[in-house]
Amino acid sequence: MTKSSAVDRRVALAVLAAALVPGRAIAAAPDDGLTAINGRRLWVLDHGDPALPALLYVHGGPGVGAFDFERHMMPHLDGRYRVVSVDQRGALRSDPIAADAPVTVDDLIADYEAIRERLGIARWTLIGHSFGGLIALRYVLAHPQGVTRLVLESPVIDAASSLHWLMGAAAQRLNGIDTAAALEAVTLSSPTTPVDPAFVPRMERVMAALGPRRQDLYVVQAEHRAMFSRLAEQAPFPEDRWSRGERPGRALLNSPDLYRPMLASVASVSAPLLLVRGAGDHVTSPAEIDAVARAGGRVVTIDGAGHFVHVEQPDALAAALTG
Repeated sequence: MTKSSAVDRRVALAVLAAALVPGRAIAAAPDDGLTAINGRRLWVLDHGDPALPALLYVHGGPGVGAFDFERHMMPHLDGRYRVVSVDQRGALRSDPIAADAPVTVDDLIADYEAIRERLGIARWTLIGHSFGGLIALRYVLAHPQGVTRLVLESPVIDAASSLHWLMGAAAQRLNGIDTAAALEAVTLSSPTTPVDPAFVPRMERVMAALGPRRQDLYVVQAEHRAMFSRLAEQAPFPEDRWSRGERPGRALLNSPDLYRPMLASVASVSAPLLLVRGAGDHVTSPAEIDAVARAGGRVVTIDGAGHFVHVEQPDALAAALTG
């Protein structure tokens, strides 16, 4: 299997990356960049002046890793933040997990909190992208004392709301191309269709029917349509790293805990709240945007970007973070 085909098999909202920004890996062994967290070795990159405000990047996928944020976004945050970047358990540069190992949102929250304590960071800003938004939100609700601000980039806040919305966008793109898949997408977009582990294989079949058009759901700039396969071929990782996140990603998608209703919980966030989305994003639903606005959060829409604002418009995202 080539790197590009391994990447294309990513589950759900997969994303790729390119080249690493140097930093301080808080690792037990400097040659592998890994550190022991809750009995597992995770990739943890601590980049920037420790005296600067700390910012934790929470990646999505689920199971995709933080490499793309390091490549595209860290240079735009130099001198502004101490950025902590983590590959969640089992993902990309972190040690692989067993095929049958369970992974829950609470597991990831515990890992992040252990990392905060390990680094001696009193409080940090969290930026959660895609499914990482749901994890970041749940972290903030569990550990409000350790949070300065919550930033959500094109987030999944409530899995049902996001995935219904995404399937509606997929139905529009399939219309006239694959009628059966379009009708299935319409069914999956209905609020009456339960979103649970059984939803996922049906969603994956719809996404597969899109073929190359699936990239239209995530990026708006033509140059980034092939970023998945192109960056995979350029990345300095062994081939198996690109498929490593499938196990934790699948474990999370099979965990009923991932589908807990979260829209009402946004109002319980006590930290300042910012939602940044690309104007061409098809993941964050109107109900999720409304929940943030009703909670007193600020909503910023960035032109010229889709789901990956940090890839397509990193300067604009940096301005929103520091503005």
